[in-house]
Amino acid sequence: MLNKIIALLFVTSAAVSQTTNSGGNTDNNKDVHNPNDYKDPEQFDKFGKRKNAISNWQINQLKDGAIVVRLKTNQKLFDALNGQGNKEMALEKEKEQHVINVNTYHAFKDYFKFCNVYFILSNSSDTLMNGARSGIFLDSTMKVDPSITMKEKYYLLAERDFGYNSSIGFVKEDSARKVVEGGNPVKEMAIVLKNKYGHQLKGPFPYSVKEKNFMDATYDIPITVNNTSGTAPSFEYQVNRTYLADLKEKDKGKKIAPKTTGNSTAKIKKQYTYEKLAASVDELNDELSRFYQKSPKMDMEKMDPSVKPFLY
Repeated sequence: MLNKIIALLFVTSAAVSQTTNSGGNTDNNKDVHNPNDYKDPEQFDKFGKRKNAISNWQINQLKDGAIVVRLKTNQKLFDALNGQGNKEMALEKEKEQHVINVNTYHAFKDYFKFCNVYFILSNSSDTLMNGARSGIFLDSTMKVDPSITMKEKYYLLAERDFGYNSSIGFVKEDSARKVVEGGNPVKEMAIVLKNKYGHQLKGPFPYSVKEKNFMDATYDIPITVNNTSGTAPSFEYQVNRTYLADLKEKDKGKKIAPKTTGNSTAKIKKQYTYEKLAASVDELNDELSRFYQKSPKMDMEKMDPSVKPFLY
């Protein structure tokens, strides 16, 4: 029964993701457009100029704007497990998600320098889109810090998600809330960038970082669980920024003193360790910086008026 519940939640989550996110071709962040898909060469050329202009505007806005990293809650899974009386498995999954979120937080804090970065839980997405600029942002302990205020007007969302072959073109802002993606998920990416409506961006903007680790290896990461009877568990977790490197040294016979401790452990897949997440964030930062360098800001007065409804 438990396995069926977990499988059902996974399928449901994938289905929701598929109907709420839009995107482009995931091959090196470049959308492939066939001239035969258009009525005439002029239409094909017009689309090419439009996507270049939109990407140019987006990267220049982002430089003075912000990235908002969405961290998953997995609350539905926790509730389902607890509802079935499987409290031990629920706790294991909560520990796992906490470690993943904290590792992601510090990977961005350490390696993302292109613009300012903020963090929210995924269930705060609508609140952010509806205009909230404080009272939803997380600190390093994964708690909301009311003092954190996002002053930037322009922002993009960043999260781990599937890359999609898009079935829609660029969407005007006046209809963006109503448009959903009908494309197919291609593969899970380490990082995907989306606009504020949750639509995956399109090339030539560097909107994703591929997952480079496909191993199913898991590691027992130390974590402290504070679980008082009658209250929800809380966690204390210290990031070990050299966890994988230390393991290699141990394999060579070297003695490495533990850098973190805890009264429990969380089983974490390799792609969710700090080092792997940091490498993906570092790559994203480099790709954005390179694209920005070759994208001088356009004169808005000279921009094609037909492009402006897509700038948001």
